[in-house]
Amino acid sequence: MIAASPTHLTRNRKQTVLIVDNDTALAEAIATTLDIDGLQTIVSHSGEEALALARAFHPDLILLDVMLPERSGIEVCATLKTDPSTSSIPVIFVTAKAEESDRLVGLAAGADEYITKPFSPTELLLVVNEILSGRSEQFSGFRRRGAKIADLAGVADDQLVVFAHEWKELFERERRERWALEEAHQRLGELDRLKAAFLSAVTHELMTPFASIGITLQVLKQGREQLLPDQQEALDNLSDEITNLHRLVNGVVKFAELVNKRREPQPQFVALRDIIPQALQPVLMMARSRGIEFEIVLPVDLPGVYADPDLLSEAIFQMAHNAVKFNVPGGHVWLEPTNPKGWVVIQVRDTG
Repeated sequence: MIAASPTHLTRNRKQTVLIVDNDTALAEAIATTLDIDGLQTIVSHSGEEALALARAFHPDLILLDVMLPERSGIEVCATLKTDPSTSSIPVIFVTAKAEESDRLVGLAAGADEYITKPFSPTELLLVVNEILSGRSEQFSGFRRRGAKIADLAGVADDQLVVFAHEWKELFERERRERWALEEAHQRLGELDRLKAAFLSAVTHELMTPFASIGITLQVLKQGREQLLPDQQEALDNLSDEITNLHRLVNGVVKFAELVNKRREPQPQFVALRDIIPQALQPVLMMARSRGIEFEIVLPVDLPGVYADPDLLSEAIFQMAHNAVKFNVPGGHVWLEPTNPKGWVVIQVRDTG
């Protein structure tokens, strides 16, 4: 391998390959592979330098990366092919882009072949040797197709350079957008981690007090018979309110876990005639304490459903709880599941 400095380059009988890639490690690896195969190599990391080296030393082949700083590989190739002093030098595009549109752009710019990253040393040597062995031909098959595309499009030499420049801008815009998307993805990942940490902390802080409150209530209930009637009623009301509050907090935690994908639904067959009364039990006590009549209509032929029983029970509870909570004193609530057209619909109506 020879450094990319004109003062250190000398001509010899070895075939010379100019490697143009801004990835230093990859360029060195390609150069080593070609050196071992008996080729002389020149390495460049920018489009402008590559153009200068190509004009000064007329290499037998140019391996050209599409994504280059300052001037894209497409633009460099178009410039090489419109310059009489370099137009006959075969060009192989080396790129990570493998879309058909990218191949057509390379063809139109005058490339002789296309190799897509990642590639093996064997694949690289095969393509390079095929191009070098056919150097005496005016056009390789790939280049003839490129010339045909350019001719069919009616693209003049100066238009081709402009066309390549526009593609460079598109490549750069795509790269900026990709970086922006990656940065946004990283921010979203960080937000997810923060939400998970917050949810864990809130769950602990909200649920822990209920354990001590529950123990205290159990102790008080053991001496319930020794309390006055008013005190017994107050204890019962306190127990009901604590139960409702615990159910409400637990529902919020479950919903947050579901939204943040910390809990996956566990669907199974659920008998609605069993789960609805269980879900409504705390709501019915709340309705009685507020003088609200709660009517439940369960059809005899009510089918079961395939759902997560905990989440379904929570949904039924929340609907009924809201109907009672925001109702008027002495109001009315109706809950009736129906089965229209194979679906199960649970309707809740109220006078609130």
